[in-house]
Amino acid sequence: MSKAVSDKKVVKTLIDICISEGLREVVISPGSRNAPLTLTFAAHDEFECFSIVDERSAGFFALGMAQQTGRPVALVCTSGSALLNYAPAISEAYYQNVPLVVISADRPLEWIDQADGQTIRQLGALDNFVKYSCQLPTSKNASSWHVNRVVSEAFYHCRFKLAGPVHINVPLAEPLYGKTVHAEEKQRQIKQVTSCSSIADESIKQLSEEWGANDKVLIVAGMLQPNTEFQQILRQLSDMEQVVVLAETTSNINGDHIICGIDKTVSTITEEEVHFFKPSLLITFDGAVVSKMVKTFLRNYPAKGHWHISPVSRHLDTYKQLSTSIEAQPLEFFKQLLPHISEVKSRYRTTWLKRAERSEKHHDEYLVKNGWNDLKAYAHLASHLPKNWQIQWGNSSAIRYAQLFKAFYNNNSYSNRGTSGIDGCVSTAVGASYISEQPSLLIVGDLSFMYDSNGLWNNYLKPNLRIVVINNGGGGIFRFIPGPSDSEELETYFEASHQLNVQPLAEMYGVKYLMANNEETLNETIEQLFAPGDRPIILEIKTPAKENAGVLKSYFKRLKEEL
Repeated sequence: MSKAVSDKKVVKTLIDICISEGLREVVISPGSRNAPLTLTFAAHDEFECFSIVDERSAGFFALGMAQQTGRPVALVCTSGSALLNYAPAISEAYYQNVPLVVISADRPLEWIDQADGQTIRQLGALDNFVKYSCQLPTSKNASSWHVNRVVSEAFYHCRFKLAGPVHINVPLAEPLYGKTVHAEEKQRQIKQVTSCSSIADESIKQLSEEWGANDKVLIVAGMLQPNTEFQQILRQLSDMEQVVVLAETTSNINGDHIICGIDKTVSTITEEEVHFFKPSLLITFDGAVVSKMVKTFLRNYPAKGHWHISPVSRHLDTYKQLSTSIEAQPLEFFKQLLPHISEVKSRYRTTWLKRAERSEKHHDEYLVKNGWNDLKAYAHLASHLPKNWQIQWGNSSAIRYAQLFKAFYNNNSYSNRGTSGIDGCVSTAVGASYISEQPSLLIVGDLSFMYDSNGLWNNYLKPNLRIVVINNGGGGIFRFIPGPSDSEELETYFEASHQLNVQPLAEMYGVKYLMANNEETLNETIEQLFAPGDRPIILEIKTPAKENAGVLKSYFKRLKEEL
């Protein structure tokens, strides 16, 4: 039986297509201009609708859900600046290849630039960060065929090749709250048949010959979704003597011969040793790499050849040496290539593994002697982390410390490394936690947490969400970066020093609060952190502000020393 929904036919048609496309989750921010959209989405049992007031937080909440499910999540907002608040999350989704569908209500076209309230130029406002944008027709007699065509195309761009965000702008005239029961109209669904991603036999032959001519093959894995089959492929490759696979926590791969913790190894390579470590063939695929050290190393010491593998043909030349762009899904490409390649006699893998082993030994020795600081706090978290938890990492210091501890590589890890901003890590973690069956842990710095504390302003906090805030009184990373660390404006303009505490925020949002400010109190609270409970928990770990940079510099100095 049909339900009463918005009396605007274009809205009814749009949402019927969303149903046929399999959309399930809709994140709505309150407003009046989007009332027809809200009324119609809420009337359908096919959707789970979420109400989040802050559009910036709503955008990242949706990002967290889509990151976990791999399917499109819709965002619905009112007209005006509301849409612009989606921009940080949409840009992150674009560079992370996460499918989001932005549906923005707009004022009638004749009122644009006429000093009418909540009226801005919305059409194309997100074009730098979306794969596709369109505007639905405003006429009362607009054809369903037109709406169907452009909305179907939006869903195609959202899901296929490389996934990503799209924008549908919907101008709506008053009255906005009228409802009716529409005559049933079956919407056309345009099915998509994807093309075969296999490489031509002749190309595979040429690539396998190039592979065989190299005794130093370096595979750098950036940010990847967890994929057991792909992990097994990379483990097979890493078992070859001439192959080294470098991974980060956000690569979501590990193995006996995979080098985890890139910086711990790359930072130790001296000018005299470069020849032994630099590759003759470099292989990369889509997904941002955190390590600035490995980027610098590979740019300064280029390989003879560089393959980049991506489902779309684009010359992604991060290391300034791209020689071959391979249009394919990385997993499918390696499955096709593997039967045609073999191990080559080489000491390349052994060289890297021995250095990684040396660095790990120095790492362990340094931590034993190390006092209370950020590094020690992360060491405690790594040693107590349950294996069945997923981790959401904050940006800046948090994601960089994550790379230094092998224990973190045993968990699925996620981070907003598409644009690497600090502006939505709490909201992303809350969205991911809500839809994931795994318990979730967000590890984040104090500024990132404060900046996105609105991420806790909703009704979707699950009891198995845990947040660790490393509070060192400001942006500690700026004490480590050359330049800001030497500036007299460091504390005010770069580090943004503060005396804020997390406890009042935790109490305001009804979240259980724990605090540790030394090893003893951390040992006492960390067991409580991971214990089952009936509400989320925030653990604030307070560390000294000024010592951390010096500790990290001496840590990397220690890694370089001979055994």
